[in-house]
Amino acid sequence: MNPERRNSPSSNYRSRPTPKTAGSSSGTLYGRDRERAALAALIDRARAGEGGAAVVSGEPGIGKSALLSVAADNATDMRVLRVHCAESEADMAFATLHQLLLPGLHLLHEPQSEALRAVFGLWDGPASDSASVGSATLALLSRMASEQPLLCLVDDAHWADSASIEVLEFVARRVGAAPVAVVFALCPEEGRRAVSSADVEVRLTGLDRRSARELLVDHVGQWLTSAQQNRIVAAAGGNPLAIRGLPAAMPHAGLPPNPLPIAERLRQAFFRRVRHHREPLRQLLLLIAAEGRCRWDVLSCAATLFEPNLRPARDLLVALDDLVVTDGSTVAFRHPLVRSAVYYGAASSARKRAHRALADAGGRDAVRRAWHLGQAADERDEAAAEEFERAAPLAACSSSATAAVLLARAVDLGELRAARPRRLFESATAWWRVGDFDRAQSALACVDIADPLDGTMRIQVTWLRAAMELRLGRPADAVAMIRAVLDTAVKAPVQHSVPLLMLLWEASSAVPAAVVWDELSEVAERLSFAGSGEADLLGRMVRGCCRVREGKDAGLHPGDLAAVERSTDPGLLSWATGAVWELGDRARSRRLSRLAIRHARRLGTPVYLVSALRQAADNESASGHFDSAEALAEEGLQVAEATGQRNAILGFRGCLVVLAALRGREQQARLSARELIADALGQGAMDAVIAARRALGLLDLAAGRPEQALVHFGPLFDGSSCVSAMVNVPDLVEAAVQLDRPALAAEPLALFSRWAKAIDAQESNALVGRCRALLSPPDDATTEFLQAVELHERGDQPLETARTLLLFGRHLRRRRRRSQARAPLWAALEAFHGLGAEVWAERARDELCAMGETVHFRVAGRLSALTPQESRIATAVSQGSTNRDIAAQLFLSPRTVDHHLRKIFRKTGVGSRAELTRLVLTENGGDMRGPPGLPQPG
Repeated sequence: MNPERRNSPSSNYRSRPTPKTAGSSSGTLYGRDRERAALAALIDRARAGEGGAAVVSGEPGIGKSALLSVAADNATDMRVLRVHCAESEADMAFATLHQLLLPGLHLLHEPQSEALRAVFGLWDGPASDSASVGSATLALLSRMASEQPLLCLVDDAHWADSASIEVLEFVARRVGAAPVAVVFALCPEEGRRAVSSADVEVRLTGLDRRSARELLVDHVGQWLTSAQQNRIVAAAGGNPLAIRGLPAAMPHAGLPPNPLPIAERLRQAFFRRVRHHREPLRQLLLLIAAEGRCRWDVLSCAATLFEPNLRPARDLLVALDDLVVTDGSTVAFRHPLVRSAVYYGAASSARKRAHRALADAGGRDAVRRAWHLGQAADERDEAAAEEFERAAPLAACSSSATAAVLLARAVDLGELRAARPRRLFESATAWWRVGDFDRAQSALACVDIADPLDGTMRIQVTWLRAAMELRLGRPADAVAMIRAVLDTAVKAPVQHSVPLLMLLWEASSAVPAAVVWDELSEVAERLSFAGSGEADLLGRMVRGCCRVREGKDAGLHPGDLAAVERSTDPGLLSWATGAVWELGDRARSRRLSRLAIRHARRLGTPVYLVSALRQAADNESASGHFDSAEALAEEGLQVAEATGQRNAILGFRGCLVVLAALRGREQQARLSARELIADALGQGAMDAVIAARRALGLLDLAAGRPEQALVHFGPLFDGSSCVSAMVNVPDLVEAAVQLDRPALAAEPLALFSRWAKAIDAQESNALVGRCRALLSPPDDATTEFLQAVELHERGDQPLETARTLLLFGRHLRRRRRRSQARAPLWAALEAFHGLGAEVWAERARDELCAMGETVHFRVAGRLSALTPQESRIATAVSQGSTNRDIAAQLFLSPRTVDHHLRKIFRKTGVGSRAELTRLVLTENGGDMRGPPGLPQPG
């Protein structure tokens, strides 16, 4: 692959921009709606002549100053006095008060002026008592407020001198009759003095996750992956200052430290909470910080190994109650930034000793032991690298990201030159699985400059390069990479050759070359897959897919398909979903897609999650579950966009445009299809082009424009017999028959029939029957239609069943057998409306009207305002499903379902699930047949 080529995988990875400065985001306050409202209400009262005071408290960096700045910005019609207290002036009496009142000292009148001039050192008179100073301050502020309402902001009030705070508290208790608002911002854990006199108390805690992510993205842009964003948000504990500072510690390539370091000023602020504890307790804190969340038995053992005289007892944790929290047998810091402050507040040598102690105390937890050894290692350490390698497969069972970190660390620490290419490849594969394509590409680049690769390693590296190209670059280039090593792959063990064949099978639908399929079939037949292992199983499935496309028996072993369902590998499951569908077991394919989604989410593998979501969306669409298909496709599109999987984005856009066409959203579908064709042709993603042209063809076919439909369907079938093209054959046959050009359908139907016979699936056989009925003489067509309908009833493709009923009814009507045509046409109409396929429902309605039938429409009710997904959720609620049940059905989270349900309540004006159930029953005629607007028999 030419590294200069514009569309290479590396050209699609995120580039890291220069982060914004912290001040660049100061004009925007994220979240804090409730807190802003509290201060705004105080200021409004002051404008109206009713003064008051507020205390804004929170940890360092939590956003107290930013909240005060927003309050000042909103007080445009007020005079604002703001003072920033400094620790260096904490012992200087009246320093804060002097700074606050300085702009108004020229308004001092006798006799109050004497009290203030004395404490400010402006004259040599006797010192005044605090009451006199307070009265003078109140009088001065009232005088300033008589000209314009006044807002006094005292920032970092915990560093204010005690004398100033006493005076300002005196004022705060007495400004009720003046247009003066006083706001103190302080950190209770710092300084020496809190503020007790306030009408309003605002306690700032960490930002919610959504606001924290918005702040992070606004500050650094989109170069961070979703996993890295989550890591920073969690490490910062919602602290805005930490969120702005932590990305600097998140390297563009390589491993992020754990815990993430924070800015020195913030670290010092949090470390103040630790300094007053004795040294033994600080040592315990360091061990807890190095572990993150520490079991008590591990902590006890590690403490002895760390320092022989350190023998912790549980009562010691009582003394640390302000910093740590115990949950059963585990100990953790109350705040992640305190953990970071403790960890980086210790010397490097102490941190490494802590990690060694924890590694030895970890018992059988190989993953934690390896990680600690790596943290304690100096420069190269082959023993530690081997520990990481052994631990990575164990970590992969629960977290792909952890496995990626361990393997990358093995590369960094390893000393054996011969092991380096293998470690780099394994690291690159792990990063690829978690969607970090930058790190995957960096590791692969290092493989290039390592020792010459042997045949097996060359196959593996080619597989990964081609897999990345298939998702990020041009599919045709991925195919070229695979073909270059096919001869080598034939001679390699099946565990290395089969992944390459699976990838070529996957790529065959995205390229317009039929020769690829022939080459894949030839190679699959040359290999022997007689064993019972996973590689042999998958090899038989690849070969079986090749065989059924040629009309042959798949040649699977008994139990092969059942064995696939026992896997927990999301990559295997997502690939097998498509293969099993092509082999004709549609129900098993749907189960596999759900399993793939579950395991991909559990392990955190967005590459496999995207594949699984695409397969599931296609399955749901074919089964007539359009709402569910749309929800899956939308989620998949979001994941693909977040991880930069360019070709997956095109694939999901294709899925959505077909769904829009099926539902009759013609304007949306046509616009989206044209845009998709332009984008997909530039990328060489032919499967997306096929989907877009299928959408346009379906719209024309449903609208009675077979000639235009044939323009879209005809070029899709090039003899390659790939599934993405084969699915259009029944539509092509229908268009050709309507144009009285049946010869155009002969070859495609022959290939389609050959494939359908080989897989012997009810759905495919029913479609073959429908095509034969359309091509048969009128006297024979009725029998063919009846057989097709019978086959449809055994399958699970309600849209195709309804389309066959529509064509059957149309045939009977044209044969002047109206009484017989009525039943299939009404059944088709009801089915189309139940599916939400309005474009086809219109055709059924036209056929019924042509027979003189009367079709009434219900008046659209409140449910008509719902989106398709909201409508599906409303129906599920009316059927008694819980949010968790609905989430499982629609592949959403319960929280997302709850969000949609609140929107449904708002749109329909109901206040409970019971009211929504009554509304659904009322508007659907009490029989749950579908949304309002359905035509009924007249």
